[in-house]
Amino acid sequence: MRIKLLLTFYFFIAVQSSYAQKAKVVILGVGHSTQLINYNQQPAAIRAFIDKVKPSAICIERSPEEFSRNDFYEFTYEQQYTTIPYARENKIPLHPIDWLPSDKDIDLAFGLKDLEIPKFTRQKNGFLGFTTFTEKDAFEEGLYFADDKKHIDSIASWYTNHPPKNAFDFPRRLFLYRTFLQSRRIQKVLEDYSMSDTILVVIGAFHKNDIEKNLEQNGYEIIQPNTFGAITDEEMRKHFTQEDAYAILSFNLLGMQSQLNKVNKKLIDLAFEYLKETNTIEKQFFTIKNASFTNAISSKQCISEYLSLLDKANNEKFTWIGVKDFTRVDSYFDPFGNLSLAKRIRLELAREYRKLLKEKEFTKEIAMVLNGLNDYKKQMLNQYIEQYLF
Repeated sequence: MRIKLLLTFYFFIAVQSSYAQKAKVVILGVGHSTQLINYNQQPAAIRAFIDKVKPSAICIERSPEEFSRNDFYEFTYEQQYTTIPYARENKIPLHPIDWLPSDKDIDLAFGLKDLEIPKFTRQKNGFLGFTTFTEKDAFEEGLYFADDKKHIDSIASWYTNHPPKNAFDFPRRLFLYRTFLQSRRIQKVLEDYSMSDTILVVIGAFHKNDIEKNLEQNGYEIIQPNTFGAITDEEMRKHFTQEDAYAILSFNLLGMQSQLNKVNKKLIDLAFEYLKETNTIEKQFFTIKNASFTNAISSKQCISEYLSLLDKANNEKFTWIGVKDFTRVDSYFDPFGNLSLAKRIRLELAREYRKLLKEKEFTKEIAMVLNGLNDYKKQMLNQYIEQYLF
């Protein structure tokens, strides 16, 4: 018994000693793009959290090869539009720690040449479809949702029970392998820092718990994000930006969220509140679009206001559209995401004319939207119009 107690004591001392020699780790588990639909997880909350942690470096969810080319997953708003710009602005070193299988392995497993290229037209949702949120949790969970036991248990259950018997098991196996290699890359980063450093990892919540287990097994101390305290409204407002406002409005009012009639009114109101002193063409456009969406004004009024705005649009651009592949007409959340502001106004005009059953006017506006686009974009746009412009 005494020997057992001594061994336990020495093991405890050894673990504490290994912690003392190594950098500490904070892993913020995030939902990809939930920042644009969830008030508690908005981009400003992530910036405020970074300020609380004061990390010596930040690890991000992209592989080194793609990161070096400034190439990101199209749907990771929290990475390329929030964490990375804020880190660069504050001179915080960045380390890409994701891992991707080779093109040949992707082809073997999925029969696809590239896991990041969607079909000619995207499905309403699902893998390589449009990104949408419908579950209540996506709108209401706090910034530290990935720390909760409920979330941790649900991820563990997925690994245990997925897939059903005789089903295709590669996604689960790939996720486990990918997460393991992410943890190994994080360890390589940690080796360059000392016991006085804290390293922040911003990564999809699905990866968090497995990475933490692996790091703990290798003697690293994990600090849970919730220990830094809640992010207050005052802190979020301090870190809110104009791009946040326009990105929130785009995602909620122009994308598939509006088609589903599932938007976050609190975030939309916050965006308009931030923009109250501005009177850009873009802001005026979103004001009309929001009034149309909420039925605050009639289609006839919308048409009048859009026509008045159209004369001023000319070469005006959207602040944020979320488009990665500019050869396409869509974005990862919006069938019409890659249209200019002027063409988008015409598209919304066409939508309102269709509501009033004015087919002649509808056809005229669509012709103007198609004008100047190449055949590839025209075909794509026509299919999306048939599916989503109503």
